[in-house]
Amino acid sequence: MIAATVLGKPISELTDEEIFQVTPEQVQGLPTQDQARFLDALDLAGQRTVLEARRLEVEAQEQSVQTQRLANAMCGLETVRRATQLARRQHTVLSQIKDIAADRSRAASVADVEAAMRAEFMAIFREGMAEMRELKAAISISTSAAQQAVLQPEAGVASAAANVPWDAYLEAFFRDKPDLGEATQASYSQAFRAFGGLFPDKLLSEITKADIKQFCDHLRDRPIKRAGRETMARDSIVKLLGHLRGYLAWTVSAGHLPTGNPADGVQPRAENRQERMDRDKRRAFSATELTKLFDSPLFTGFLSTSKRAQPGTLHYRDEPFWFFALAALTGARTEEIAELPAQFAKLGDVECFDLRHASKTAAGPRLIPVLPDLWRMGLRQWAADQQRRGRGMVQGPEASDDWSKWSNRYLVNIGLKAPGLVTYSLRHSFRQALRAAGLHEELADKVFGHEGKSVGAGYGRDLAPAEAKLVVERVKFPVPLDHLFIPRSDY
Repeated sequence: MIAATVLGKPISELTDEEIFQVTPEQVQGLPTQDQARFLDALDLAGQRTVLEARRLEVEAQEQSVQTQRLANAMCGLETVRRATQLARRQHTVLSQIKDIAADRSRAASVADVEAAMRAEFMAIFREGMAEMRELKAAISISTSAAQQAVLQPEAGVASAAANVPWDAYLEAFFRDKPDLGEATQASYSQAFRAFGGLFPDKLLSEITKADIKQFCDHLRDRPIKRAGRETMARDSIVKLLGHLRGYLAWTVSAGHLPTGNPADGVQPRAENRQERMDRDKRRAFSATELTKLFDSPLFTGFLSTSKRAQPGTLHYRDEPFWFFALAALTGARTEEIAELPAQFAKLGDVECFDLRHASKTAAGPRLIPVLPDLWRMGLRQWAADQQRRGRGMVQGPEASDDWSKWSNRYLVNIGLKAPGLVTYSLRHSFRQALRAAGLHEELADKVFGHEGKSVGAGYGRDLAPAEAKLVVERVKFPVPLDHLFIPRSDY
């Protein structure tokens, strides 16, 4: 007897995919015995497909969230479940049909029941073939896509972890940066509060470059309560943007934001003419002005901790004292001093302030040799005390902006209020001291942290021991500070 063929093949040679291509009409055209054989083959193919679907579902659950989401996006586990249920219905009806066929001795109504069940099965068959074809194709596509997602996760959809509030990882971010001083943490928090106020309900995965630019514009346009200014200076905007960019970069590196850092490449608006003029007006202290500063009550005796600009009998060498001393004898920026660690780095035989991890990279991460006058003032003992307290070199106000405001106000209170004369002017004075020492420009740039666009800006980490020694031997403060020195045995 010649076996019947379907799709040009014997039933036993049909693949699962080919079995699912067979139409109900083709099955009905087969001899009764071959129909039964085909239904058996269909049952087995359905069970194999269900097992394959279950395997895919289990693998998707075991893989990373991102891979699972990709698998869901490609084929949808709902399709898997729907087709699985359909195949089980087919299997149940097939089993009932075969049970009836095996027992022809039942009542006459058996034939009617069998016909009804076959009709039910054919209805399921018509509905299910398309589902099973879809399922087989989806399994193939999804398996390939999931493998690609494991190898190239950035090509997948965003991680479910990104579908959280943008600030969900701030605590973990700060835990990963244990060396941040309180002042720097306060500055970061200022940036985060400003962004959160503008985008209170923003999800991490939804942040765009347009949002970052809007944040910059918001900082630029909002009014501030600061003497002499109506809006935030560009330098301050750059700093806050840098903090936000740093946090988003951390979320990328930690795997929470696979789509990349939306803050990369975003810049605030350029300085306006008035800001350039204000910046250019800042000048160095004259020798007379430096003498007036270091002969002021803060250094010679003040009335109280709240009235340091008024003469008195108190002589505290605390944070305000050391803030001005460090600003004058290192040329460091306010924010760099605010986060300066209370320990020193050795470069050959020379001890240096370590600014290699300072957040204000525009000034250049660098080592600054400690000038002898600072040792003579008692810096070593002060730094040791601060270390024991677990604090930075000058803890003081909560943020570098507060140090800037406090110190500028002190200058005004002691009569140093000439145009262009601000705390930052001490940085210009230190630059003059480097030039006066006869140091070549490249070495001066290494110590100073060059602000310009010349190649000198790239030398921050390259100070050599011999160069550091040259700095401490040659650089002299423009005015005498002998009245601030302690007995030699104490330093």
